[in-house]
Amino acid sequence: MVTGASSGLGARFAKVLAQGGAQVVLASRRIERLKELRAEIEADGGAAHVVSLDVTDYASIKAAIAHAETEAGPIDILVNNSG
Repeated sequence: MVTGASSGLGARFAKVLAQGGAQVVLASRRIERLKELRAEIEADGGAAHVVSLDVTDYASIKAAIAHAETEAGPIDILVNNSG
């Protein structure tokens, strides 16, 4: 799971993890950008899921983790990049 995956370093971390074979959960408030990134990752043969996340909202964090684990299973790697 990569928080802040919609741009910059977060997007790069997600791409590198996907290239390494990880099933990546892309998390951010900017859902449309995450969908574009997911399409890029999938076009390169990777696997990615999109999750809405606002790290300033505890309920959003709990919901994002629950959604991520439903889609991709337990989180093995967490990149806390939002901020």
